[in-house]
Amino acid sequence: MLLKSKITLIFVGENLVMSTNISKISVIVPVYNAEKTIIRCVDSLLNQTFQDMEIIIVDDHGQDSSIEVIQNRIADHSRKTMFRFAKTTVNSGPGTARNVGLQMAQGEYVAFLDSDDWVEPDMYSSLYETAKQHAADLCYCRAIWEDPKKNQQRVLSNISVKQGSFSDENKRYFLANFKSYFWFYIFRREVISNNGITFPPEKDSEDIYFLICNILYAKCIAHADKPMYHYVYDSNSLSRFKNEKRYLERLSTFRRLFDFAKTHHFYNAYKQELQFVYLKKAYLSAVINYLMNAKRPQARILRDIYREFIEICPDYAKNMLYKNHFLFRFSVIVLHRMPNFACLFLPSILRKKFDKF
Repeated sequence: MLLKSKITLIFVGENLVMSTNISKISVIVPVYNAEKTIIRCVDSLLNQTFQDMEIIIVDDHGQDSSIEVIQNRIADHSRKTMFRFAKTTVNSGPGTARNVGLQMAQGEYVAFLDSDDWVEPDMYSSLYETAKQHAADLCYCRAIWEDPKKNQQRVLSNISVKQGSFSDENKRYFLANFKSYFWFYIFRREVISNNGITFPPEKDSEDIYFLICNILYAKCIAHADKPMYHYVYDSNSLSRFKNEKRYLERLSTFRRLFDFAKTHHFYNAYKQELQFVYLKKAYLSAVINYLMNAKRPQARILRDIYREFIEICPDYAKNMLYKNHFLFRFSVIVLHRMPNFACLFLPSILRKKFDKF
């Protein structure tokens, strides 16, 4: 419950939080069994050059001492007052934890940081200044992907569009080509709260859902063209544990996305782009996820995923974005017409490809 007044009262679960300070950026950090990495994450926030911010730590009921580690780290720090703490009711996953953080957030903009990642000292000052310069609802940067075990790094870049007014043409291009780097953005909180944008309960692709909803509503966009977020790859992460049914969560999330687009009257305007997003990030990604995680992939599952695809996008074959992309057309044809072949040969090919990074 959020009461708008000079003093803001926020109920999160059983916790009542009272605040009179309104920050320019709220950074929400879901925490679950992050004891080994949380110090680096928190230190990168304490070292921000940007002063007017709040950090919302959301405890998602891990089994280690992550929250105690954070509290000890900031106890004697001059910026400890910018930290606020909340809990999910039970362990619920990052999406639900972020929703708890959104209930507490008071910043003009909202950002999200994972507890195993970290950010450059000027990230939030650069993003905020760029966003204000262009009156942006969304502002994003580049990032550095790193694998500490293999000592590998590479720069992750998103597509660039004209800064400022997010024209219909630019939005179509962005939707058709954007990379799902949700962590590298700041989002105008007013857009989120005014339009009922939250993370879905599913534990797969909830970040893509949130990002696309904000893209649909954004009227202005901006970007800072330098890598400032450090995305740390962890092969032992819970998100990478084998789960051959995880693809079902992804499909459920994207069904919600299409419901959102229709309910909020975006679907007809961006039908081609949304269908293309579904093709790439739901259908093909679900197939890849299943083939890489199933012990013995079954052709019937690929048929089930395809049936879901044509239920959501019945006229996908007429989509010009699809028709103009040979690789995607070829992939759909192989998966649809030769599912037994796909189950036999694609898993090993996919594992070799993804093991490179």
